[in-house]
Amino acid sequence: MTAQVLWMNIPLMTLAFGVWVGVPLWLVLRHPDRHPAESRSVPAYLRETRPKRPARIQARAYDGQRGLVAM
Repeated sequence: MTAQVLWMNIPLMTLAFGVWVGVPLWLVLRHPDRHPAESRSVPAYLRETRPKRPARIQARAYDGQRGLVAM
């Protein structure tokens, strides 16, 4: 009797395991991330694709007579 119950449960266990593994795998394969750069999991500083140029610095010098002179 016990062996018969065991052999009846083996197909049910394989079916349950197949559903448990197969459904998430199917969802991942069916709906992949098309644009991972736009995902919320990527930090904002990594989303920028082109590098930013630093701002220009306006240097000023003192010449001793005319005050501050733009260079």
